[in-house]
Amino acid sequence: MANASFRKKAHHMNHIDLTLAGGGDSEMSETLSSDIKQDLHGWREVLLPLESLLLWEQPYYPAILVGTTTFLFSIVWYTEISALTAFSLVGIILGIIDFVVPFVGPTVTGYKTWTEREEIRFSSICEKIAAFQQDVIDTYHGLSAMRQHNAKMFFFIVMGILTSTAWIGNLIDNLFLTYLMVNFFLLTPGLRHHKITQKYLQPIFNRFKSGNKDKSN
Repeated sequence: MANASFRKKAHHMNHIDLTLAGGGDSEMSETLSSDIKQDLHGWREVLLPLESLLLWEQPYYPAILVGTTTFLFSIVWYTEISALTAFSLVGIILGIIDFVVPFVGPTVTGYKTWTEREEIRFSSICEKIAAFQQDVIDTYHGLSAMRQHNAKMFFFIVMGILTSTAWIGNLIDNLFLTYLMVNFFLLTPGLRHHKITQKYLQPIFNRFKSGNKDKSN
């Protein structure tokens, strides 16, 4: 009886359910969305055009994103400032923006009158931010569960990722690598919105799947 109970427990540990990673809880997501909406109230006039920029509602928006990051990173490269100085300058700029935006946001963006349409868009943006934050929390919980119940898999996954990133970091210049990462994160919302990643990556996945089926047959 004890052996049967031990085997059942071991089977459960090896097949731990990690579907909570990225799943999200509806009640918690609503609470996060409400909190985020309250925190970003002073940014609401700026978030609407920013969303349009990140989702590429105009065909030249990707060029604006890449051009802006290229200009900023070119200044850092040309001045050869240290990493600590660059980090401090970024913090100073973000602090100034966070202070100034609530006062000049409506004037700069043109949203002097806030209608129900803008409020719906603002609520949708806050829901997306809350969903992303919830996905991060759920992924952390899923990895914690894997670490507790399947330590070997967790170890190999973490070591594999860290080894790969260390190898890539050794091959590519730190500033250029940071430039690529920043552009990747800025362009990802537009790539997902226009389903470009699915369009070009799905055929590769389908070919990989068909190749595996041929090998199995």
